[in-house]
Amino acid sequence: MKEACDQIAAVDLGSNSFHMVVARADTGRVQLLDRIRERVSLAAGLDGDGQLSCQARDRALDCLRRFAERLRGLPPHRYRVVGTNTFRKIDDGGEFLHAAEAAMGHGVEILGGDEEARLVFLGIRYDVGETPLPLLAIDIGGGSTELALGTAHAPDIAESVQIGCVALSSRHFKGGRVTKRRLEEAVMAASLELEPIADRFIGQPVDAIASSGTALAIEQIAEESGWSDGGIDRDALRKLRRIVLDAGHVSEIDVKGLSDGRRPVIAGGLAAMIAVFDSLGLESIRTSRCALREGVLVDMVGRITGRDRREQSVTALMDRAHVDPSQAARVTDTSSHLFHAVAPMWNLDGECQRMLHWSAMLHEVGLSISHTDYHRHGEYLVANTNLPGFSRTTQERLAGIVRLHRKRISQNRLPECAKDEQRTIRDLALLLRVAVHLHRSRTDATITGLTMRGSSEGLELTLPQAEAQAHPLTLADLALEADQWNRMGRELCVNVVD
Repeated sequence: MKEACDQIAAVDLGSNSFHMVVARADTGRVQLLDRIRERVSLAAGLDGDGQLSCQARDRALDCLRRFAERLRGLPPHRYRVVGTNTFRKIDDGGEFLHAAEAAMGHGVEILGGDEEARLVFLGIRYDVGETPLPLLAIDIGGGSTELALGTAHAPDIAESVQIGCVALSSRHFKGGRVTKRRLEEAVMAASLELEPIADRFIGQPVDAIASSGTALAIEQIAEESGWSDGGIDRDALRKLRRIVLDAGHVSEIDVKGLSDGRRPVIAGGLAAMIAVFDSLGLESIRTSRCALREGVLVDMVGRITGRDRREQSVTALMDRAHVDPSQAARVTDTSSHLFHAVAPMWNLDGECQRMLHWSAMLHEVGLSISHTDYHRHGEYLVANTNLPGFSRTTQERLAGIVRLHRKRISQNRLPECAKDEQRTIRDLALLLRVAVHLHRSRTDATITGLTMRGSSEGLELTLPQAEAQAHPLTLADLALEADQWNRMGRELCVNVVD
């Protein structure tokens, strides 16, 4: 059992392939133990309206069930499942996401593009270590391309653009036919996507390192064809371009090192790579076999060892929004006491406690815009600000709690997600609301002798008569709050004793 608990795992649900890596966390490092990769071609099954074909859905769910077997026995907090670009595009009311979570027996975090780029950088940095020049991490995936630049162990710049080998292949090489015009149009389309951000990555020498399928496939072709001893340069791209155009159809491409699985999307991948070279002024790049999944592992090790990037992001947003740190600390501390009073009966775990902690720290972030309906402003800021370390899924849940922490609360204002997640958001929002009421004075004065007792139905607060007389406004607030709790299916009881 100890063996399993020493392990961590990351599942990367990419647009072209699903990957899983299992490792042992050892003194802040990761020792890889197992690696599984399956090509599911998820993006190829997505139409322009965001609907996923039955075949792609079945391929994905079958793969996830196999992955789930390998992870059986690991505690849920020891692994993460992350979805990337195609998951961001699926528009079916959450149906496929819920099916994927059921197949895995674990929640799926949908990453924003910037967060995906950050994690790719972490994975490549872990692989290559320190570099004499700033590290430019490049990841051309099936549906998007991530770019990240930095000199330390975290990037200073992280961007994601909508170009990928599957997307470009399906859009510009329909039926597999390749012509000079089609290839030029694909390169131009990719270059136009890169144009708004390219200036952020040029102007200084960099150590450019690419990861994932497209880069590794092109490198393998270059090596086996004798064009390169490793890495990719412009000459290799020119030679591959000539071979692809001469073939006229992806099925006719005859070059060493090209696998049958990569063949259908190699033209789109080549177009994306040419555009990256041209837009960023690159002459050559190295490659890394570490990418997003290894970055997730590195990030998990940071969380385990007390270097949680999410804490830094919350603090940075508080600073930018000029949140009163004293008030945030008061509400956070009381929220923690309330949480421990009810957690066993409400089935709230450690991740729920962290969510409540972050919500309490950020509940007044909207005051930087306006006092009127500041909870609405706060919801927008938390949902849309780039918060490194947070998945898009977690940010949306966090924003929902901030939105619900004051004024009227109702079921139809809960974020769209699975029922059990909605219940968790509801419960955490209710606890935060009580903590805010208890600190309406915004001073260190507290109700002495206040006790908190949880039950499966709700929460009971008991305070001495003298304190009740000294805090009539707080009691009035809590009486009104009890009605809000009843509306949401929970009970809030306030008792005054002699």
